[in-house]
Order: sequence, then C-alpha cells, then structure tokens
Amino acid sequence: METLEQELSFEELSSDQSKVADIDGLQPDYIFLNDGAVGLSATSRCILDELRDWHKKTEKHGSKSVHPSYLLTLDKLGELLNKYRNLSEQAKSPESVDLALRQVLDSDKKGKNKSAMMYPFLVRNANKVMAKIALVSPQKEAKTDVTPYRKACFQFSEETIDLILANRSKKPRILEEDRPGAIILHKNKTGQLWLYPKLGSLESEMASLLRRGFQPYHYLPMTDFLSDFVNYAKSKEALTQILPDYHIIIDDLMLNPDGTYVHQPEVISHYRAQVDGLEVFALTYLKQLAERAGYTLFRSRIQDFENVHGAAEQGRKQNSEKVEALIQLVEDYPFDREKDDLGKRVRETCQSSIQIIRKLIEEKSRLSERKIDGAFKSLVHRIQTQIRDHTQGQLTLYKFNSEKRLVGVGITAPDQISSYSEILKKELAASFGMKEIQKEDGSSEIYICDPGYMAAVIHKLTSESKVNPSFQRELSIAKEINASLSAAKHPDLNSKLKGDHVVKLQQDSFLIERETEERERSEALAKKFNLSMGLLGFVGTMLFFLIASVHFSTVGIIFVGIPVALVIGVMLALFFRDREKVDLPNTMSKSQGTGFSGIFIGGGSVSDSGFKEEDDSEEHFGKAESPKEKKVSLIAKGAERFVFPNRFTKIQDKIHDGKSLRKKIWENIDNIRQSVSYLKSEPDDDKVASTVEYALLQNAAMIAIPDDIVPIGMPSTIILSHSDLKAPLIRDQLSEFLRNEAQKKKYDKKLVKYYTFLINTIEVEYYKYLPSRKKR
Repeated sequence: METLEQELSFEELSSDQSKVADIDGLQPDYIFLNDGAVGLSATSRCILDELRDWHKKTEKHGSKSVHPSYLLTLDKLGELLNKYRNLSEQAKSPESVDLALRQVLDSDKKGKNKSAMMYPFLVRNANKVMAKIALVSPQKEAKTDVTPYRKACFQFSEETIDLILANRSKKPRILEEDRPGAIILHKNKTGQLWLYPKLGSLESEMASLLRRGFQPYHYLPMTDFLSDFVNYAKSKEALTQILPDYHIIIDDLMLNPDGTYVHQPEVISHYRAQVDGLEVFALTYLKQLAERAGYTLFRSRIQDFENVHGAAEQGRKQNSEKVEALIQLVEDYPFDREKDDLGKRVRETCQSSIQIIRKLIEEKSRLSERKIDGAFKSLVHRIQTQIRDHTQGQLTLYKFNSEKRLVGVGITAPDQISSYSEILKKELAASFGMKEIQKEDGSSEIYICDPGYMAAVIHKLTSESKVNPSFQRELSIAKEINASLSAAKHPDLNSKLKGDHVVKLQQDSFLIERETEERERSEALAKKFNLSMGLLGFVGTMLFFLIASVHFSTVGIIFVGIPVALVIGVMLALFFRDREKVDLPNTMSKSQGTGFSGIFIGGGSVSDSGFKEEDDSEEHFGKAESPKEKKVSLIAKGAERFVFPNRFTKIQDKIHDGKSLRKKIWENIDNIRQSVSYLKSEPDDDKVASTVEYALLQNAAMIAIPDDIVPIGMPSTIILSHSDLKAPLIRDQLSEFLRNEAQKKKYDKKLVKYYTFLINTIEVEYYKYLPSRKKR
C-alpha cells in the first residue's frame, strides 16, 4: 500500500463516512451562483465557465431529463482546459486543478457555499468496474438544487452496485497469513507506522474504487455517494453494521459436505485483521509512551503479555484469551495523564479499534446461526442441481427424504428439521413438479422432477413399467405430478422439449399403455384357459366323431360328439393353462458354471449383480431365458452404464463401432468387473473384456451400413444400446448430431449419403433393431 506521501490520504478515507441518507428522501442540496468569482483562482473560473457552457450545450440538444451521460466528467477536464489560452501551463497542472476543485466545491467549509457539485457514477468496461466523476454547475439561478443530479447518477449505478455486492459476497477477503493486520497498518505523513481501523470497512473499499476515477488529480472525499451506497446496500440486506461508518459485507457461507467452511467467513477475516493491527500498533506505541513517562510496572505488564501470548501457534494467534488480555492491557494504560497530541491520538485510535473488535466478537458469536442458514442454502442448491441432472440423464423421478438430507448437513434439532423441511419443500415446489408420499412409519419420501422433461419422464417410466412392474408405482406418481402441473399451467412444463417431440412422446406413451393393458388382459385369460389347446381338443374330437359318423353312416353320432368335444376342449384348456414360474433361482444354480459363463467359477445368484431382471423375450415367447442367456444379459446390463452412459457430455458417447466399443470396455474394465458379480473372481482382463464385448453385442442394436455407401475410413457397422434406441429423446439427439455432421460435410456426397442412411434408420426404421420387434 502506498504511503501518505502520495496523493491519497488514509485519514480522508477513514473519515469519509457519514450517517446514511435515503436516496429517495434526500433533502434539497443547493449550489450557489458566484457572479463575481470572489476568491476564485483563474483555473476555478475557467472550470465554472466550462461547466456553464456544457449545460447550455446539453439543453440545446433538447435533453430535458437528467442522465449521467450528459454530464461533464473529471477525466475530460484537462483536455477542455487546454483551449483556454489565458491560462498558463502552471494553472493547468494537476496541482492547480486540485486547488480549483476544492474552491468551487468549498471543501474547506464542508460545501456551505459551493458553486458546483461533484458526484460519481459507476460504469462497466469489459470485466472491470470504473468510476466516472461527474461535475454539475448549471449557473442559471442564484441557487440550484442538485439533488436530481445526485439521484440520477446513483440510480444509473445501481445495477453495477448490485453486481459489486453479489461478487463481493462470494469473494472472500484475502489476508496475509503472517500479518493479517497489514490492510489497516500504513505509514502516516511523518513516515511512522499507524493504525487506521476503518480502512477494513466496505466503505473504504468503495473509496479506493472512486479514487481511481480521480487520477491524475487528488482524491476528494465522496461522502454523499458512500452514504447513498451504504443505505442502498442495507436496503438489500447485504451489509452488517459494525459502526455507523464501518460496514462489512454479508458473505455467502459456503460449506464443504463435512460442514467446514470453504472460505474463511468475512467477520472472521475482519476480526483477525483488527486484532493483529491493534496488537502491533498498541505494543509499539504503549512501549514508547510508557518508556517516555517512566511507567516501569506497565512496561513489565507489556513484557508479561508478550511472554504469555507472543508465541501463539498458527491458527491461535488471535485467540479469545489473547484478545481479552490485549484489550485489558490497552484500557489499563493511563491515557488521561498524556498531555501531548501523540498520546491523545494513540488513545483515540486504540478506542476506535477496540470498539470495532467488540462488535466483531458479537457478530462472530452469531456465526453458528448463519452457518445453519448457509448449510441449508447449500443443500437446496445441491438438491436442485441433482434434480435437474437426474431428470435430464435418467428421465425418471428423483427421490429423497428431506429429514435425512437436513440431518446430513448438521441440522439436527427437531424444531429446525421441521421448519427447514417445510421451507425446502416450498422452495422446490416453486420450481419443480413434486409429490410427497407419507409412509406407514410416519416418515415421508419426496418424488420430484424437472418439469421441462415431464413428457419424456412419463414416456420412459411407461416403457420401463411395460417390462418391470416395479416402475408402475413411480409412473402413477409421475402422472399425478403431470396433472397438477398441467392444472396449474406451469410455464416450464415440457419447456426443454420440442413441441412436435412432446406430441410424439405422448402418443408413444399412450400406445405403450394400450399395448400393456391388452397384454395384461391376455395374460390374465391365459392363466385361466389355454384357448389354443382347448380349440385344438374341440376340433380334434369333432373330427373323430365326424369320421365315425361317415363310417357308420349315421348323423346322430355328430350330435353326440358336440358336447363331448366341448367337454374335452374345456378340460384341455384348463389342464394346459399358463402356470406360475417357480424355482427359477434353483434352475440357475444347477446350471452355474456351464455354457458361456462357465469361465466364472463360483458366480453369485442373479440378485447379486445389483440389476433388476428385465426380460423382453419372455413377453413374446411365454418362457424364461436359459441360464446362459440370463448371465449374458446381466453382464451386458452391468457394462452398459459404463459403455453407454446415462450421464453424458456429448451424444457421441452413445455411438460406437467395434473399435471404440473395445476401447470403452478397456477404459472401464475395473468398474465393470466390480459391477457384475460373475466377473469379480476372474483375474484375466482379456477374458473379462472379450466376455463383456460378446455380451454387449448380443444385447445391442448393430446397424449394418451397405458397403456401397460407406466412405473410406468410416465404420460399416454402428452399435447402439437398445435402451437408447427405444428412447425418443435420445433418438432425436442422435439424429440432430448426425444432421450437423452431414451439414459440415455437405460438399462430400458420399458422406452425406452415409449420414442420411443413419438418420433414416434411427428416426424411421429403428424398430427393426429392437429385440421385441425382431423376435416377434
């Protein structure tokens, strides 16, 4: 930091605070016409002339409203003064302009008879914030109220101030670890180290920003602006008041998952800086004053303090015991016996610092309450992100228990859990589709999703429930959520899906539901009667009686055969009806270690793999897979989430050829081995990789491209997962990607033909590659 030999005075900055005033309720603030230019320098008169002409010029252009862009700013003043030939070079120098500005602003008498007003406004230049210093002096009447100019400049700055406050709340104050008080310890005009406690305030930070707008001139205190700034920030609940002229930002307490702070809280940073600054300053000057006055006992007390607290370990250098001892030491010094200016200034500085420290100690004690609020805000943000990611990636409902999540971030008091749980549900319900389900034990589960993908979620759950009844409950909840969102006309409902795609999803969901209902009816009937066997028995019996009738040349036999055929048909239909499948795990265990999976010795049962059985072939053939097929299917499902990930950054991750498939398997070989129990005991990576590749190829869609349209260097076979090919949302993204690739290569006709074939296959003929259609 620069010394006080420079243009900036730290005394001015620290005293540049005043009682805040409401920007909308400001009292009139007048500037006065100085007709005779009494007591003004030549530079001052030229500045006033230039300001008068500038205002007239603005009025001629028909600008009746007050706007900062119409005002003369300090950075243009030097250029404008150059045209005055009656001014010497000395009169145009920064020093002369400094004096002239103090004269027209009547700085020595606090602006009682000022002829101009100076007020800043903030502008953004790329990623930087700059202060422009506006000068106002219309000089049309004996006195002019400049409050409208002040309001216009501040209101113009409000958007930038909001940005400053938001960024500052997220950006912690960085201190020197070995000397945190360095930000408030600076050399004074005589070159001695001095303590300026109020330089830690947010007002001081803003004054530093304003000072850059004065260059190359001397900074003049912008008391009005800082008052307006503090008042505005207070109205936004962005500041904590330590003293009337000392405020600190209310920072966002970002927490790690274990509840520790990501960054040191702002109040702790101020506390450490103030304590360290007071310690350095007080010990330096109290030693000097005690030595000068001959206070031997007090010198001994200082020595005792340094012996006890001087070598505090890292992280404990500003501990509470040391701070109380330091404050007591300072307060016990007999300042009332000091007669010279140094003793009085040391006392005033120490008292100001102690006052700030005591208030910071109070604010520090409130951190636990703010920490809980910070933990809750972090939890809400984390859950919102998880909901969006889960909905987009999985296209299912996100499920969680609010009480458990609150306990997980350290909110354990029953009354706090109850109140924060209600707030959490209210905040989530405002943005997402949500339904709370009460359990028998009194707890509850929340099902929630991003409404932007609602149609896709219902389509995915409808497809899954077709082969896995456990999804039926989640589907019914999703439908209830969709109904409530539709009734409320939620603006985000299906907003992240294309309009025609939403219609396609809804139609497809309806068709799947109807097909499922028909299949359930036929399965229910099949459990009671086997119509084909009953019909076969009836026809066979009637044929027998018809032959007998012809052989014996009598029609009566046919009439006797009709009831007999009916009875036999009914008996066969009942005897050969569908029976419940039993003892499937035993069948699996008997065939363990044979066939394709025989290389895996001691493999676990089906449930050990961690995946639910979803058997498409059983739906179409009415029988279970062989043990070998089931193992292959389970291995494929275990590997799919790594080779065809649900969460992906690029849609290309979903597309493979033979080479990229093998590469992806090898990249995730350890994860796949851990996910599939059959593979855990196999040490040979080559065997695992070849087994996984075989399993994936047996359970994936392989689109063979005709050789005559395959360009050189392009794969002749594309491999996609069945689940991706079933999902309209994924198909649309794949088609969009391929169209973009075709557009990039639009001048290569063979490549365009190649991509067109794939787009047509994925959009129109995809059903040919789905297992349900191929096997039917």
